[in-house]
Amino acid sequence: MTGAAPAPSPTPTVLPDPQVVARKLAAVNRTGIGASGYVVLGPTGTVLASRSGNKPLAPASTMKLLTSLAALDTMGADHTFTTRVVRSGSRIVLIGGGDPLLTDKQSASAAKPASLQALANATAAALTAAGVKRVQLGYDTSLFSGPGFNPAWKDKWHSWVARVSPLLIGSGRFNKWQADPGPARTAAAAFAKRLKAAGITVTTVTPSRADAAATELASVQSAPLATVVAHTLTYSDNLAAEVIARHLALAAGGPASFTGGAAALKSWLTAHSLWSDGMRVVDGSGLSFSARVTPTVLARAVLAALDNQALAGIVSGLPVAGVSGTLKDRFDDKSEKVARGNVHAKTGTLVGIAALAGYLTTADGARLVFAIVANKTRGQTTAYNWLDRSTAVLVRCGCR
Repeated sequence: MTGAAPAPSPTPTVLPDPQVVARKLAAVNRTGIGASGYVVLGPTGTVLASRSGNKPLAPASTMKLLTSLAALDTMGADHTFTTRVVRSGSRIVLIGGGDPLLTDKQSASAAKPASLQALANATAAALTAAGVKRVQLGYDTSLFSGPGFNPAWKDKWHSWVARVSPLLIGSGRFNKWQADPGPARTAAAAFAKRLKAAGITVTTVTPSRADAAATELASVQSAPLATVVAHTLTYSDNLAAEVIARHLALAAGGPASFTGGAAALKSWLTAHSLWSDGMRVVDGSGLSFSARVTPTVLARAVLAALDNQALAGIVSGLPVAGVSGTLKDRFDDKSEKVARGNVHAKTGTLVGIAALAGYLTTADGARLVFAIVANKTRGQTTAYNWLDRSTAVLVRCGCR
């Protein structure tokens, strides 16, 4: 992997006794939990406990850990995505650069520095300086290929799962519950409106390929990939994960599609000894029920990111129990509260599936890495309780 090798972490002289760890985890109530597996690693990768740790299971959104790890290692933490406007005569083209966090109005968020508002103002200034007040607007989405909705996803999700596109705003959604079926068209229309407000008349808005000889008028840059990854993991942003997977495919020389992203991720995982028999990659977000990953691979992905500055975006993006992101409202039972503010982990949730992969610090000061995955569960609360109580057991652990 890129960057310096992970530095040794300060650890207690004596790590938890593996037999005691296994016994305490086995005592956590598993009623209602179907197929499952877990693994607990010491700071250098020593296996302290494992139950079906090498069993391929549906990972749900913990798949985003693998997508993020491969992307950061391949493209680098400072990589950015550029949204551009080019001009050929009286025609300008808005070119989607695959910024998953592009906004319409300028945002104060560090994760969302690029906006159509800023791009339109810069474009209008360049056009005005050239004496141009009327333009035709095209929008170019040729960076990505293939469908925007994965055929492996459930058909009933069409109304709310965002379509993958290199040009979109608002994460490709009209609101929390409604996906935009034409995100590029919506972005182009919003850009035209911004141009009008800046004094430029737009006569038509149509899909178009940019002329290679066109002159660039303006551009806006996304946040660095490390920041985009941190946002993606904290909020479990499915659309951002899929866009990142397409960029990974492009960096690997493949097509920027669902199949291209899956192939690039599998290739990277294999090359870095993070692939096991029975695993399957279908998308970059983990929305597919047919994806399969082992708990051991998830744990080793977290371990790879710890103490490696080049992969710091993954660590900083992990939600914190009871504090942030998708773990803000978790670990709320009396037996779990000891883990609040301590457990840093990526969540995974689909119907009948729950997963948690991250790291924690025990009562004796040992940093442990873990991954716990449950499939075929009877109720989401049941699954969450098993995951949260298991990690809380580790937090309380002296285990000697």
